[in-house]
Amino acid sequence: MALTLGSVLVIGCSRTHYRRQADAEANRIIQCRAETAGSDPTEFRIEIDPRSRMFDPHDPDCEPRPPDDPLANEFLKCVDCKKGSKCWRHLPKTPFVENPSWQEQLPRDARGRVVLDTRASVDLALVHSPDFQSELETLYLSALDLSFERFRFDTQFFGGSETILTVDGRDRSGTGQSSTLFEATPLRAGANRLRAERLTATGAELVVGMANSLVWQFAGPDDYSSTTLLDFSLVQPLLRAGGRTVVLERLTISERALLANIRQMERFRRGFYLNIVTGQFPGQGPTRRGGFFGGSGLEGFAGVGGGGFGNLGNQLQGQGFSQGFGGGGGGGGFTGGAGAAGAGGFLGILQSAQTIRNQRSNVTALRGSVEQLRASYDANRIDRFQVDLANQALLNAQSQLLTSETFFDQTLENFKITLGLPPEIPVQLADETLSRFELLDPALDEARNDLAGALGLWREMRDAGEGAGDAMAGMPNALAEAAEVLGRLSAVLDACEEDINTLEAALPDRKASLARLAERPEVAEARIDPMLFSGDKLQERFEAKRLEFYTLKDQILTRAERLAVLVESEEAPGPAELVRAGSELNGLLLEIALVQASVRLDAISFDEIDLEFEEALRIAAAYRRDWQNARAALVDAWRLIYFNANDLLSDLDIVFSGDIGNVSDNPFDLRGTNGRLRVGLEFDAPITRLAERNVYRQSLIEFQQARRNYYRFRDRVYQGLRNTLRQVRLNEVNLELRRAAVQVAIAQVDLTQLRLSQPPLPGETAQFNNTTARDLVQSLSDLLNVQNDLLSVWVNFQVQRLGLEFDLGVMQLDAAGQHVPQTSDLRAYLAGAKVNLTDIYPGTKSPEGESGGVPVEPLPLGEPIETEGFEAEEPVELEPLPPPLANRGGGAVEALKIEGSEPALVPPDSHDTSTELVIVRPPREQD
Repeated sequence: MALTLGSVLVIGCSRTHYRRQADAEANRIIQCRAETAGSDPTEFRIEIDPRSRMFDPHDPDCEPRPPDDPLANEFLKCVDCKKGSKCWRHLPKTPFVENPSWQEQLPRDARGRVVLDTRASVDLALVHSPDFQSELETLYLSALDLSFERFRFDTQFFGGSETILTVDGRDRSGTGQSSTLFEATPLRAGANRLRAERLTATGAELVVGMANSLVWQFAGPDDYSSTTLLDFSLVQPLLRAGGRTVVLERLTISERALLANIRQMERFRRGFYLNIVTGQFPGQGPTRRGGFFGGSGLEGFAGVGGGGFGNLGNQLQGQGFSQGFGGGGGGGGFTGGAGAAGAGGFLGILQSAQTIRNQRSNVTALRGSVEQLRASYDANRIDRFQVDLANQALLNAQSQLLTSETFFDQTLENFKITLGLPPEIPVQLADETLSRFELLDPALDEARNDLAGALGLWREMRDAGEGAGDAMAGMPNALAEAAEVLGRLSAVLDACEEDINTLEAALPDRKASLARLAERPEVAEARIDPMLFSGDKLQERFEAKRLEFYTLKDQILTRAERLAVLVESEEAPGPAELVRAGSELNGLLLEIALVQASVRLDAISFDEIDLEFEEALRIAAAYRRDWQNARAALVDAWRLIYFNANDLLSDLDIVFSGDIGNVSDNPFDLRGTNGRLRVGLEFDAPITRLAERNVYRQSLIEFQQARRNYYRFRDRVYQGLRNTLRQVRLNEVNLELRRAAVQVAIAQVDLTQLRLSQPPLPGETAQFNNTTARDLVQSLSDLLNVQNDLLSVWVNFQVQRLGLEFDLGVMQLDAAGQHVPQTSDLRAYLAGAKVNLTDIYPGTKSPEGESGGVPVEPLPLGEPIETEGFEAEEPVELEPLPPPLANRGGGAVEALKIEGSEPALVPPDSHDTSTELVIVRPPREQD
């Protein structure tokens, strides 16, 4: 035991001990502050999941050397002709930089692809994203900074010893004799020095110590001497550098900074979800404020300036003054010409994938149209130019599809990097969020593609001449494809009928939504056709499409039966007969595809958001964590005025010290007769204070900058909320406009298809119009564009809805970091919103008629603030809201609480005496 204790005192504790000690203390501090902020402490741990690519399986206190550059490695062996340390050669080595087994934990399907949906994307990002881990580590380091500031006020013990053997030469002592001196020399102030230091909250520094010196003389007199000294010193500044205002500032600002970082990390965690799902910027996470360059503690603290914790007027930008913008999808998605901005993130990936599916359906429709035009050309009803025009449009559409697929691959790889995955990992999208925008059943598309392929083969055989050996050799394959198409028709028709039943069930909600939109003032101002918002018109359209479906269903079954007879005939049917029957069925399949698209289109909807501008601002002022930090940071800048003003005072310190020593060679023979006491005053007049004057003036300017930054932050938040709500309202109306545009495009395609399938009237020419092909190609192109417009409007609404929750500060995540949908109206948050009225109405006059709300003049610290015109109130604790409306990022901030029977907003010109303004602030320690 004694040997172990001696080893610890001489060598110190192990690296593992210090690492674990730091982790335990930082986690304890974070947990305490997280509970204060109403957050879950388990959200802020820096331990990396063993499944993560970032996980390090090695001993962190004995890390193996990662792979080095061969040329640079030579400098570890020999640097400037000096042999390098053997340590570098003997330490363990590893060929891996990332966790070697992390890919074994990925969620793969049977083909080895990583299956991605919204939930899986967020899960993978939380496990593998270096950005999210870095923010957690910044929060951890800020907790370590706070631990140092707390340590400054703890009793600190120091001790040590020096043992020196001194051999003097013959002539050194002046006696001509050789002597040997074995002595223990002081450590700093004394030999075998033990010292305890304590800094008090008022700035007093107390030092208590014991010094002992032992000297053995081995030559000459060969004697022994011992000196022991017990001393103490107490210095209490009275003016400059004294008082809680100055002494506690570093600790106060570190405590408040950690609280702000926990709130900021909680906000970043929600923003990170938003970034993965929609591509929006998550905002700034925690910031570290220690030292001049971000080091531990605040040792570079100067009150102002670029180093330490100064220049708060600008540094508050990091606590949210530069945030507050809503909206913005942020790249990655496709946009329609008259739709809305495309999304980023995983929703943008889904949007791009759905756009590509729309392009593929367009290619399929163009291919079928080309086949119809070729059939009309064979019947001498259209000229070759129009067939070539449609074929050129098909080639262009195929080229655009390939380009879109290439761009999609690039976007998908960028998304993998965002998740923390390498780009070569194969993935499979498995999310049904946008499945409602598959206006055409994939099975129907596949059946039309197969039938078009069979038609092409039959037409080639017909053109080559019936009975030709090479031409007829492909007949079995063509018949097999046709049989496969016929086998899928029943399932295709059942899916269409199910879509009709789904729309019928959704009609009441759709009619109610249309009625609300019809009352919007912007609808009247824009002179939008009121029939777009008519529930009766929707009912008529549904009845017409249902009747059309059953009519087409009977025709398709009749044509399918006729084609089945030809396919199943024992005698080989003629190619011309097959082409005729297949072309009729192909045209009917296109028509029923348009019916299905129209029915699915009318079933698309989203939940409306009904929130006024002022209501949104009130919720944000109460619940946004960065706004809470902004208020606290403004007070931090204000407090520095008093901190720096202290340097302008004189130095006036009370000094009290004393010591007692031994009177013989016995080190324990301590007597008061060999002691001393000193008490006095030390004074230094403030003759030269130019540097301090400049710092003080700078702190005044920086506070004014911080004030301006604060209300600009409020304005930007409000602007962002207003823009988001405007975009939401626009999307709600625009969805109906885009829906109507798609219906018109479907009708145009249907009309052009009917022209091709319509037989000539008796006595009229069989020729089609010269613009038939162009009209068909243009109608299909318009249908693709308006489909993408509709998709972009719906996706943008989802982006804005999530962004609005984030900007209001009410987004809820579960323990796994997944979004918890709002189960109630956003207005429910108004019931618990406690805010400063001047944040809601900056120009509001107080009930006494004074401009600017409640005037508060700065007073010296320690004196209570009295507000003229209002009765003094006891400190009131803000009551937490019941789940799920609890403000997890809240805290006891200085605010104005509205007390009354109703949570309604108070308009600027209101003088309702039932609403009482009460100053709410946390209790504070007096000097």
